[in-house]
Amino acid sequence: MTLRWEGRCSSCGEWGTYEEFEDESVSTTITGSTNPATPAKAVSIKSVAHGKGQRRSVRISSGIGEFDRVLGSGFVDGEVVLVTGEPGIGKSTLLTQLSIILSQKYKVLYVAGEESVGQVSQRYTRVNESGSLGDNIEITPENDVDAVCALLEKSDHKFVIVDSIQSVRTSASKGYPGSISQVRLSGQRLMELAKRSDKILLIVGQINKEGAIAGPKVLEHMVDAVIHFEGSKEGYFRILRPLKNRFGATTEIGIFEMMEKGFREVPNPSEIFIDTADLSPGAALGAVIEGSRVVLLEVQALVVDHGSSPGPLRRVANGIKRQRLEMLCAVLSRRGGVFLADKDVYVNISGGLNVNSTSMDLAICAAISSSLNDKALSKEHVYAGEVGLTGETKPFYGIDQVRKEVERLGYKKVFMPMLGGRGARKSSKASVFQQVVKHVSSI
Repeated sequence: MTLRWEGRCSSCGEWGTYEEFEDESVSTTITGSTNPATPAKAVSIKSVAHGKGQRRSVRISSGIGEFDRVLGSGFVDGEVVLVTGEPGIGKSTLLTQLSIILSQKYKVLYVAGEESVGQVSQRYTRVNESGSLGDNIEITPENDVDAVCALLEKSDHKFVIVDSIQSVRTSASKGYPGSISQVRLSGQRLMELAKRSDKILLIVGQINKEGAIAGPKVLEHMVDAVIHFEGSKEGYFRILRPLKNRFGATTEIGIFEMMEKGFREVPNPSEIFIDTADLSPGAALGAVIEGSRVVLLEVQALVVDHGSSPGPLRRVANGIKRQRLEMLCAVLSRRGGVFLADKDVYVNISGGLNVNSTSMDLAICAAISSSLNDKALSKEHVYAGEVGLTGETKPFYGIDQVRKEVERLGYKKVFMPMLGGRGARKSSKASVFQQVVKHVSSI
């Protein structure tokens, strides 16, 4: 608390967090209050689950398969979804396409806090493939949350899109739109309405320069799902990744391709991440598990002489963690006999996908060895497995699923550890890494 205006909080260091309020003299004591609260009502969970008139919660499909995959088979009544991503990544475009599909069965309200009605209308015209828009989509440029909620109280809109939460305001806060207090209170007001009326709310959330969601952390705690839209703005592909999901898994991803009229679903990601042409030296095929699907990826590596260049050796990683690349380079040098002490190593995951799974270790090692020996690997071979510090190759989560998918796609050979107890030789588990290094050098 301060008696004068402050731009920045001296405690937390954030800007615009102070709120102005009038001092109201209310005589209260520790033992009681002049205005006792009305007792809350509680109901038995059994009566809610099996009582008369209670309808069963049914998933509502978005009409976009990749979006449903990320949500967990569709929306739930009263669900609040926060969609975030870099500026210009395509959040508004995706939600525009989504609203067009949903409008075939439900009424949709688009709250355009950042754009005029004419600007939003132009985007609808651009992405609409059918050429005609029904009466189920309505647009309002109103950025007063209280006015929007008053409209929704009397309307039958099932879906509400707020673009964005940083552009709306409520009279409950004296802060400017986008401030921490405005984002928190506006989000709370909209969420209470959605839960009370079973409306489904989709909120666009901008991110700050650090890459985190702008505004208070409590906004992420309040909503039911946080979905992050990622990818390179210069590239064609976008990835929808759930960071939080109360009604589904957070391991699934949705993949889209940017087209002239918006986004197109990519049901088989391996088709876009792998080139059908022969591999060049330094390229290898790997596999990762993303939720319930197997994704085949191309790993590209470039090994060059450091020479007399000043400074330390370069280990540049794009799509994987740099620490992981440094560790794999050390294992290759010490356990695989691949001399990298005077080499700069660059590794890239094709397609712009960020990989956290250790199942790509073996493919990265194969790509580095291929680049160092300047020998191209076969496009019919797949490498999958976690490489340890001692040079052993360990199984990973979903290894059987990867094996079945590789066989289904018709690849001739897969280098991966064998699970014990299934007819595999125990010695093969510790020798796959050395087998790959020898295989590359013998090409």
